[in-house]
Parts: sequence; structure tokens; C-alpha cells
Amino acid sequence: MDGSDFLPNDLRQCQRLLVAAFQQATQLERRVVESEQQVAELNRVLSETSASYESLQQEHAATLDELAWYKRWAYGRRRERFCEGEGQGHLFELGSDVPVDGDPAEATGSDDTIDVQGHCRRRKKREIDWDKLPQIRHEHDLSEEEKICSCCGRPMDRIGEDVTWELELQPAKLEAHIHVRPKYACRCCKAGVAAAPLPPRPIPGGIAGPGLVAEVLVSKFGDHLPLYRLEDILVRSGVYIARSTLCDWVKFAAELFAPLYELQRKLVLQSTVMWTDDTSVTVLGGLQGSFAGNFWTYIGHEYPYSVYDFTTSRTRDGPARFLRGFTGYLHADAFTGYDAIFLGPHAAIREVACWAHARRKFFDAVKSYPRQSHQVLEWIRQLYDVEDRALTWSPEARRQLRVAESIPVLDKIGAYAAELARTVLPKSSLAKAVNYARNQWDALRRYAEDGRLTIDNNVSERTLRHQAIGRKNWLFLGSEAAGPRAAVLCTILAGAKRHRIEPWSYVRDLLLRLHADDPRLDELLPDRWAVAHPEAILTHRLDESRAKAARTRLRRAHRRARCA
Repeated sequence: MDGSDFLPNDLRQCQRLLVAAFQQATQLERRVVESEQQVAELNRVLSETSASYESLQQEHAATLDELAWYKRWAYGRRRERFCEGEGQGHLFELGSDVPVDGDPAEATGSDDTIDVQGHCRRRKKREIDWDKLPQIRHEHDLSEEEKICSCCGRPMDRIGEDVTWELELQPAKLEAHIHVRPKYACRCCKAGVAAAPLPPRPIPGGIAGPGLVAEVLVSKFGDHLPLYRLEDILVRSGVYIARSTLCDWVKFAAELFAPLYELQRKLVLQSTVMWTDDTSVTVLGGLQGSFAGNFWTYIGHEYPYSVYDFTTSRTRDGPARFLRGFTGYLHADAFTGYDAIFLGPHAAIREVACWAHARRKFFDAVKSYPRQSHQVLEWIRQLYDVEDRALTWSPEARRQLRVAESIPVLDKIGAYAAELARTVLPKSSLAKAVNYARNQWDALRRYAEDGRLTIDNNVSERTLRHQAIGRKNWLFLGSEAAGPRAAVLCTILAGAKRHRIEPWSYVRDLLLRLHADDPRLDELLPDRWAVAHPEAILTHRLDESRAKAARTRLRRAHRRARCA
């Protein structure tokens, strides 16, 4: 059939058909373009939805981690410890290569182990040294009538006595010491008047004796009592002393102790190993109102002193100023303000990072990533077991043990962290832990270079705990000028606490000798003063620390033997 039979013979009708066909083709082409645009739009929306979904997944995981952290902080245990059941061994069958006992000879890899028997600990009875106390004897005798025998009527003979000891407390009391100085003069030549000099007083022109000033300083910076509470305590003793006067005493004492503080600061900077950390404190009286200041602690190795510093902000200027001239190893956290100190063109300070901070990051990720977090935590536990065994060893023996046993574990952690970095969600708690460890990796491994270094920075955190306790009581510093004074006095009290010195006796002696411009400052350093005054050592604190350390070593040795 010929197609021409379907075409009309009228030319106008053919034109109309062609126009209609063209319009139809144009509409089809427009629909195709619109369809392609819709497909592109749908693909764009799908891509955005997919990206948004991944972001929501990461935010959801981060929120769950944050919620778990807050719940643990509010209701859970603060200690980063996992208890293993009997016979379970190490987590996930990660065998421990560490020996059980603490013999330095086993640092070479001996396979011998020992069995630590179970023990029953009995609390040691702490005896009271009655000879150190004033003893007041009270006689409770019978009356003369009661001394007559009821049977025969003869006087009874004394055959012995029962002695009962009782501890009694007399509240602290203030005493008014009246210093009378007779004056003498010659009636003939009238050359002048002679009188005995006044005993040394810590505050010129003040009424406070050295014992009272020492009590104020120890109460404020040792026992963390605010001055308004001490004001009430003194009122109970019968004397009202205004807080402003107590503040003046603190100010004079800080100025008096400044030379001893400077000596400790210079000696600490001569150490080759140092630990540092900081904590914030509210300061009143700034230009814009109250602001956050910072206390920094610097702890020396060769020179056993804990020196505080105060800054008005948490910037790198504070550590850079204090550490000017220091060369050696510095234990610190991952605060970015230290980067300029470690990475400067002429930097002579080597960073040693803290494994306790790294462990805390992985501990926070346990709920979300139990398998990966537990594996890293197990390796970190092995690192700490090595440190526990070598605690009493010499620095060189400790370094050799670390080379033999800690470095292989560190290599495992580094390789596993690099593997995790490629797979975990970027915003997850595990990613934060992995990134923290990888960013600090060289500094985290550095403690294995020298036996004098420690695996963590906990010693400085324990020292700053005194500041945290005090901050909960006195809440703030009254002015910016009070910060440096508080740093001086905290340094003095920290030295007494570190060397187990009875603080009141130590501070009172410092007040008397420094007021008299005693040139022998080195004899007033806490470690040397403690040697010269053994009667002022708090022996019960020493015994308590040693007993606790012995129990900890025994418990850890028993755990290693059980898990081996």
C-alpha cells in the first residue's frame, strides 16, 4: 500500500499536520530534558541525603559516646580498670609476655614464673606514743572510811593500782605574750638608754607571733580553710581578727618566703627531667570582672621540689617564661601551648607524653567499640605491668626492660592504630582516641629511651589535686596580685607535704629564720630541713604509703601470676 494515500491532497492540511508533528516532537524533547533534569535533581538529593545520613550516623555515635561518658561520670566508677574473672586470662586471648616476679635478670626474656600464694591481710594496730604527749595524772583513791576492812575492821594495805589511759582534747587557745624590756641609762654621763632587743617577729609592727601566722598559712594553704572560717575559729578562742588583717599576714608571709621560692625554682630548672600540669582558678577584680587564671606545677627529678606558678591566662607564654633556660625531658599533656616550646628552632626540651591520657580516650570508647578498645587497653595494661615490675629498679635496668618488653608492645599499638584510622568513623570516640595517640605517638614512645622517665604524668596531676581541693573551699582568688603570692605559699606547703614534714613546725621555723635574714637558704629546703629535723617527720604517713605500695605490688603480682 502506498503511503501517499494517507496524506491529504490539500496543501494547507499537510502544513497543519507537519506543524502538529513538529509541536509533538518539541514536547517530547522538552519532556526528555525535564526527565533528565528530574533525574539529575533526584541524584543530587540522593547524594545530599546520603551525606546527611552519614553525618547523622557520626553525630548519633558521638552523642551516644558523650551520653555514656556523662552517665559513667554521674553513676559509674571513675577508675579505668577492668576486673578479670578467675581463669579468664587476658582479654581476647592476648597473651602476656611479661615475667611474674621483679628480678632484673628476667628482662632478657626468661620463661620462669612463680606462683604468688593468696594472703590474708590483717590491719596493723597503730600504737600511740604516749611519751610525746603531756601527761596529767588523776588519782581516784578511796576515802579513809572505805579503806577499813569490812570484815575485821583493820586498815587495808595498798597492793597495786589499775592504770587507764585516756586521750583528751583541749581546744586551741591564744596566748598573750608580754615582752618586757627593762631600760638602763647612766645618770652621770647620760650617754643613752640600753635595752634588750625584741625577739624576732615575722610581721614588723604586727601583733601576730610566728605560731599564729604559721597556723593561718597552714590552715589556708595546707588544710584548705577559707579565711572567713579561720576568722570564726579565732573568735571561738576569744579574739576577733578581721579577714583583711589575715590577708595582710598572708601577703607579708609570701613576701618573706619569696627568696626560698626563687631558690627552689632555680633548682628545679636545673633538673634534666621535669613534670608539669595546670589547673584553672577564678580570679576577681579584673578589668572586665572575674576571669580564669591558672596554676601550673613544675616538679623536678634530681631536685625533689614542687614549684607552682600563676598566670592570668592559659597560653604558651606562661610555660615559655617559666621554662626559659631549661633543657631536658618534659612530661606534659597534649596542650597546644607547649608546641612552641617543643618545636621551636632552638628547642632543647623533649616532650614526653602521658599514657594515662591516651588510655582514658580508649576507655571512653569501650561502649561503642568494645572489641577494638579492649584490645588497645590490654596492650596498655601490659605496658603498665612492665613499669610496675621495674618500679624499684635502677634507671638503666628499667630502660633495658622497656627495650626488651615495652617496645614490642608499642609497635603493636602503633600498627593497630594505623589500621583503625582507615576504618573508623571520623567523629566517633574511637577515632578521637586513635587520632590522639597517633598525633602524640613519638612523645608517647619517648619514655622508653631513658629509665628516669615515667610512663605517665600522674605525679603532676596528684600534686595539682591540692589546688583542686582548695578551690572547692575558698572558691576564688580575691585579686590578680593574690595569684603569685598563693603560688609561693603553695610551693612551701607542697614541699612539706611531699617530704612528709609536719607543716606547722616547718612554716614556723621558716618565718623566724627568714625574718632574721638567715643566709643559709639551702638549709631551709624541705628535703634538707627534714633530714635536720627527724622529729618533725610524719612517720604514720610514711608507714601508710609504704604499706599501700606493698599491698599494690602484691596484688598486681598475684594478678600477673593468675593471668600468665
